[in-house]
Amino acid sequence: MREEIGRPCSLVPPALLRVMDQFYGIGHQDEQELHSFCAERKSSPKRKRPLRILYATFLKYPNVGGLASYITSVKTGFERAGHQADVISPLQMPPSFFHEDIPRAADEVRVFLLGRYGAANEKLIKNLSYLHVFQRFLMEKDLEQYDLFHAQDLFAVFLLGHLNQTYRRPLFFTPHGHFTKSRMKFHKIQKGSIEEAYFSEIERQGIRASDKIITISDSFHAPLLEYGAKETQLTTVYTGIDIRDAPEPKRAEKLVIACVSRLTERKGHDVLLDALAQIRQHLYGAEIWIIGDGKMRGFLEEKRRKLGLSNVFFFGKRCDVPALLAESSIFVLPTLNDNFPIAIIEAMFSGQAIVATDCGGIPEMIRHEKTGLICQPGSIRELADALLRLITDQALREQFGKAAKTYAGQHLRQENMISKIDSIYQSFF
Repeated sequence: MREEIGRPCSLVPPALLRVMDQFYGIGHQDEQELHSFCAERKSSPKRKRPLRILYATFLKYPNVGGLASYITSVKTGFERAGHQADVISPLQMPPSFFHEDIPRAADEVRVFLLGRYGAANEKLIKNLSYLHVFQRFLMEKDLEQYDLFHAQDLFAVFLLGHLNQTYRRPLFFTPHGHFTKSRMKFHKIQKGSIEEAYFSEIERQGIRASDKIITISDSFHAPLLEYGAKETQLTTVYTGIDIRDAPEPKRAEKLVIACVSRLTERKGHDVLLDALAQIRQHLYGAEIWIIGDGKMRGFLEEKRRKLGLSNVFFFGKRCDVPALLAESSIFVLPTLNDNFPIAIIEAMFSGQAIVATDCGGIPEMIRHEKTGLICQPGSIRELADALLRLITDQALREQFGKAAKTYAGQHLRQENMISKIDSIYQSFF
């Protein structure tokens, strides 16, 4: 009965309709798979050609955070190298798209899902309405002018994969997180739910449509392979940053420990406060600067008060992070779930001794006992011990800081990243 009431809807891509039909058990739709079109050449051309590059993200840009910093770095780097590089994001859409078109699309999707399945998941409604409107926005752009597309998240590569069935350009994908798996880990998506089926299908389809997946660390490879990526699709290019205007380290007279990140649950600031409380007797004369803002700020400030950590200061969102890092001697990132944090790269270039956790690609840039110290995520005792070692041993701080700066200079510069990505791009022409 519901199959007759809920006929296919133009706002729901066929691949997502198929996976929802399978989940609710109302029948099986024909396979609707995206696929890539461009073959990589065996060797790059001897003369590199100037390229017209489109970077696309479904997430907020410009914004503060690792994704925005990465996009800005690749865009400005390729422009300096003589290429044209444009970015398209939803923030460029007219206000009417948000105030009128998305709510109207959401209403239509809700009616469709209720008619077809007798259920309407609000997360799916929100995502489908945004996907539909942003795809329409992309279709209004002159995408024909670009030589290649480079998506910066799973939703952008899913949409570009559909549009590329027409344009047939080389399509690249750089994931900056494990969307579905991360949300399941933090119980924002339940295992076996329609949300897991739906978002996993978006990831699979985007991977299938990609000619090359340029990861920011090797840690991405195993999860991508689970979603159907091929080994030949995967290549790692470490994130690089522009340090030409970075201030020289100017350490404050007091010992400063800096932590730069959004104040969210997964960044582990509460673990840091507990670790600091365990070594409070060694913090006399030291200051801990927590730089960044977010929904956890009120909770963390109250916890600081209860723990009596009067030398912990919350700086909020700042535009002078490099200058603040130049004054600090130790950088700590107690993250519980991360990928390849740019804040750590910035700290490495500022010559700090770094304490971080065994998450994502962090152990690929911080080599334990060589360029810093690595702790297990969530371990208060390990974090406290690592911080205590650096607080009480200036020679070790300086040793790790120097080694980290040397490693960053060799591997994590913007020009290195641009050169490697450019070679990948050029191999398709």
